[in-house]
Amino acid sequence: MEIGCFEDETFNKINIDKKVGVDPNSGGNVRLTSDNFFKINKDRFDIIFIDGLHAFKQVKKDITNSLNILNKNGVLLLHDCLPQKIRDQASPRAHEHWNGDVWKAIVEFRTKEEFDTYTCYADQGIGIILKRKNRNKLDIKIDNFSKLKFSSFFKNYKEFMNIIEHQELKTLF
Repeated sequence: MEIGCFEDETFNKINIDKKVGVDPNSGGNVRLTSDNFFKINKDRFDIIFIDGLHAFKQVKKDITNSLNILNKNGVLLLHDCLPQKIRDQASPRAHEHWNGDVWKAIVEFRTKEEFDTYTCYADQGIGIILKRKNRNKLDIKIDNFSKLKFSSFFKNYKEFMNIIEHQELKTLF
């Protein structure tokens, strides 16, 4: 399943029998918001790719809803987790290149015992969340992750995001 298909750049490259692409405006094969999709969905998935609205609050909802329908040993992927400049993550969107503040959701899920969370150096940062014991839990005390500042991310992104190289992906499974 893919959330946020836009022009089907990813969706069309996946050659499998059962695939679901959710987008309220274009691309995919389900014309709904992710919130509305999750209200009616009865299916479960092995792989879910989140590339929808890049705002922390929505990304966090998409992650939580996706984890509820992810099969055992499934993988949740998120796009745009590594903004390079403050303007790339500003909300609302400030210019054409926009990662949003997806990174804040990765930081929050890194603090949870039941989710093993990484970010791969690939295509603006690909977040990876696995439903299993966290192997490298981030130990920080934050009450409200939406209030995290880009300056903290910039100084601590390797620790915050649990960075891995793409060659290391196979070691996760």
